Amino acid sequence: MSPHRLMIATLVIAALAASTQLQRVFATDAAALPHAQVDPQANAEIGAAAARAGELLRVSALSSTPKSAELAQLAAWSEHQVATPDGLLAYTSIGQGPVLLVIPGGPGGSSYGLRSRFLPLAKDFNIVLVDNIGRGRSARLADPARYTVERDAQDIEHLRRFLGVKTLALYGHSYGGLVAQAYAAQYPQAVDHLILGNTLHGERSWQAQIDGFKAWLQRHDPERWQRLLVLHEQGQLTGSAQAQDLIGAVFEPLYWANRAAERPKAVASGDPRDAMNKTVYLAMLGPDPEWRVGGTLQGVELLPRLKAVTAPTLLLTGRFDAVAPPSVMMEMKQALVASAGASAVVFEHSGHRPFAEEPSAWAKAVSEFMQSRAN
Repeated sequence: MSPHRLMIATLVIAALAASTQLQRVFATDAAALPHAQVDPQANAEIGAAAARAGELLRVSALSSTPKSAELAQLAAWSEHQVATPDGLLAYTSIGQGPVLLVIPGGPGGSSYGLRSRFLPLAKDFNIVLVDNIGRGRSARLADPARYTVERDAQDIEHLRRFLGVKTLALYGHSYGGLVAQAYAAQYPQAVDHLILGNTLHGERSWQAQIDGFKAWLQRHDPERWQRLLVLHEQGQLTGSAQAQDLIGAVFEPLYWANRAAERPKAVASGDPRDAMNKTVYLAMLGPDPEWRVGGTLQGVELLPRLKAVTAPTLLLTGRFDAVAPPSVMMEMKQALVASAGASAVVFEHSGHRPFAEEPSAWAKAVSEFMQSRAN
């Protein structure tokens, strides 16, 4: 299939998904979390949103401009907010069928960048992308010390109850995988399928990836490494603006299998809330996040807790993932002895984001695993 035809096919899926959206619901009282309340204007809003999305998709299908196509895809998602004790929790959804709840990475990242990646799955599943409190369109906490993996896991329970589902499939990407592990271990009866995508299992594995990045910088960019050492000696820790400017550009390519390739930039959100929330990032990793693990992630070790997970689990990584390499994935697989079965997939041409570098193979692996819930 040509790239243009593939684009049109994806847009058609988005249009169909938009036309079958669940009614848009909002919780206005944290005490009413277990029961979804229907917005009185939901039917009219959903119909109008579907019509707008359908028109955008029709126009984009006739256009050869990739940006137009991506804008149309993003327009097909519906946005929601749920009241929680910590403020409004935002999520977006598309599609119909079994719920696949996706937790994005970071810590501090929003789910906006995952919309186009998970759209191909919407033809078979109800994809729900959550912004944990402190991220994306969700509320912020007054006390940054309260940004923890355990608190993030409670967001998932609030959302599950609000959606009114007894069980759900959970996909945690990168940092989101830590939240997914914590939730599945605490609420094993609420998870029917668990997907851990390109993730770690706590402070030890996180520190290992930091040390790996530092070693790479020292070997391959010694000039920049020396400048970083000088900054560090001057008290400018790696969470400072100066250090982030120095190393940010050189670390980003390490997330990909082909580090020298030029990758087209995704359409920007336009909403400043969708940017990485540095407050959350530093609260969870500490003031020196590219040097040592500090903050609320210090002391977090989820590997021993995986024995409590009972759901079938799929573990994903890329052969060239410098963040969450295959060795870490195998540690988690071995720890999942009590689950109903753990399988692992290594994408041979991917780094940290197989849904971007091998999207077809990634979607196939996720879909086949999700389909097994009926068996």
